[in-house]
Parts: sequence; C-alpha cells; structure tokens
Amino acid sequence: MHCTLILWNLERSAQTVQSLRSYLRDHAVDAYAQVDGLREKIWVSSTGPEGEMWGAIYLWDDEQKAYGRPPGVSRVVELIGYAPTQRTYFSVEAAVTGPGVTAMLGAGIGLAFQDPAAAPLTRPQEFVPAGGAGRLIRSPRYDSAGGEPGEHGDGVDTEH
Repeated sequence: MHCTLILWNLERSAQTVQSLRSYLRDHAVDAYAQVDGLREKIWVSSTGPEGEMWGAIYLWDDEQKAYGRPPGVSRVVELIGYAPTQRTYFSVEAAVTGPGVTAMLGAGIGLAFQDPAAAPLTRPQEFVPAGGAGRLIRSPRYDSAGGEPGEHGDGVDTEH
C-alpha cells in the first residue's frame, strides 16, 4: 500500500476552505469513489496564522497509481488556480482501524457535509517535544518523474 499527501497553501487563490467544501459535496466525493486502485481518500484543511491549507491524503493499493498521473476526475487545480504547493509520497508500513470505528469511512462525513457555513477549524497548537523548539524537520521531496531528493533545490515537486 502507498500513501500520497497533496497540499495547497491557498494564499494565492481566490478559493478558501469554506468555498472548496461545495466541490466535495457536489463532485469530488462521488467522483473519487469510482477511482480504480484508490483504497481511501481523506480531504483535509487547516487554518491559522499561517493562512489556509487544503489537501488530501490518498491510500493506494498500487504503486503505479500512487506515483503516476493524478486521476482525471479532479477539478481542484482548476478551482484553486495552481498546482499543489506540496506533494509527498510514502510507503505504508502499517495501518489500523481504531475500536470506535465499526465500518470503513464512507461518503457523507466531514465538515463539507455537516454545515456548509461552518467556520474552518483553527489549527491547534502543535506539540513540541522538550528541546525541540525552533527545530525544523523537513522531509525530502521526490520528483514525480523519478528524480532524487532535493533535485530541484526548492523542496517542492514540479509538474511534468
């Protein structure tokens, strides 16, 4: 199993976390439910002093799907107006479903389906371990065409 994390910093976009919720309800959730090889997709958002972030976590059964061309069902790049500001790939080492979950996640859950007018959640204060203040931990980024970490020098993947 493979995991892809895709994020947008929305500072340059006319879209907001709230405005993108209708895209989930009206199109994306149903469209992604039909994507072959996709085990699960979780859309995420964050707001705070740094601005608004939007993205998704994908769990894929197949390496080619995880690292290949994005599924053709997405319209989010068109809506936001530019490519993701962060794209990171992982191998899944292990996964578990907690005891409070009786079934797989399904369509119709999350803020986009609860109250479209709800204010975006504010990012909570992150835990910083003792002695960890001021340290930045940055993972390498990999070029989607198979490049090496840091190949582009900016820590961000480019579109091919």
